[in-house]
Amino acid sequence: MASPQADPRGRGFLPSKASVLRVLTMTQNTSALVFTVFLVPHLASPVMAAIGGLDGAEKTMASPTCQSSRDLYLPLEPVLVYIPLAIHLTSSLTKRLIFSTNPSLPFSIRLPRQMHQLLAYPLLLILIPHILTHRLIPSSSAPPIRELSPSELGWEFVGYGLGGWLTWVGYLGLVGAGVWHAAVGSMKVAAWLRTLRRRPSTRTTRTKPNVSPDSAPAATNEQSEKRVVPRKRKLGLRGVILCFLGIVAFGLWRVKSDTGVVSPVMRRRYDAVFDRAPWAWASRLLLR
Repeated sequence: MASPQADPRGRGFLPSKASVLRVLTMTQNTSALVFTVFLVPHLASPVMAAIGGLDGAEKTMASPTCQSSRDLYLPLEPVLVYIPLAIHLTSSLTKRLIFSTNPSLPFSIRLPRQMHQLLAYPLLLILIPHILTHRLIPSSSAPPIRELSPSELGWEFVGYGLGGWLTWVGYLGLVGAGVWHAAVGSMKVAAWLRTLRRRPSTRTTRTKPNVSPDSAPAATNEQSEKRVVPRKRKLGLRGVILCFLGIVAFGLWRVKSDTGVVSPVMRRRYDAVFDRAPWAWASRLLLR
């Protein structure tokens, strides 16, 4: 039996850079699709709050559809949220590292320059505090928090937190950057799925000239650079996102206005959540 031969170019048995990029693109896109299962029902309530106020948001959360969604994604939150999010971040940052360290690529490709790419970095900085204050810190068993349940982290918690302008910045920044990143990213995922369906057969690819693995990333990005998104589509996307952000802002305002007097016990528990955040001292300085 013939022994396996190493690559004559000295690469050994390591995968080519093009193969690594294909795998990273697949994990980046599939993890984003899984995360969408959580994102869509999560954004339904603030939209309904804009229509029906706090009662509308609570009725939406209590509806059979949303209740079924919560029953689905709350037990599976690590699978639907944290694992896909970690995979998406790791794949995206690794791809960016490969591009940025490839001197054969143009400088415009090596660094992020599209809006949805640039928004990913501040989005991560906003998402981490959101997860801390809405999931990790409330799950503490130490008094006075004592493991706030999902029902205790409902719209009363949101309305109470909206008393400070930093919370407004956090919510609207998270929704605005997240929806923009998700909207543009979904179009790229759809384009990626179309390329998978149009992928030529093995027999066809053998007749095509070989492309160097090192030049494959450059060729792929050069083709993407040539794609020109129509101006009307860009304006339409921006208009839709701004309208959605306005609806969410109006919904949050109605939740804030409709939130009644919070009991002293719950106020202490809510305050303890915000006070245990690592940035609590900075928030107190800014809110003076």
